[in-house]
Amino acid sequence: MALIEGVDVVFYGVCNMERAIGFYEGVLGLPLSQRAGNDWAQFSVGGTELGLFGELATSPHQGGATVTFRVPDIRALEAALDASGTKKDAVEDMGGALSLEFLDPDGNRLVAVELLG
Repeated sequence: MALIEGVDVVFYGVCNMERAIGFYEGVLGLPLSQRAGNDWAQFSVGGTELGLFGELATSPHQGGATVTFRVPDIRALEAALDASGTKKDAVEDMGGALSLEFLDPDGNRLVAVELLG
C-alpha cells in the first residue's frame, strides 16, 4: 500500500496577494476557490488545488518545485500573457508537445504544456 494517495495543494509565496490573485484569476482564468485575507488564496485547477500564501516582506526565493499547467491552446495563453505584460520565454516545440515557461508577478516559475496529436 502506498503511503501517499495524491497531491492535495501546491503553493507559492507571494508579496502582494491582490496582485497575485489578479494574475492567477484575471490573466490565467483560474477560479478562486478559497481566500483568507492576505494570508491565503486557493484556486481549483483540474482536480488539484494551487495555493498562494503571503504577504511576504521580500520576493520568494527561486528554486524548488514548478507548477506545470496542461493547456488546450498554448498560443491563446501566450497572447494573454503578452497582453498582461507577463515575463515569459518563447514557446518551445518539444516534439509531441509545446511548452511555455513564464513568471508570476512575484517571480515564481510556471510552465504550460500543450500536448500535440
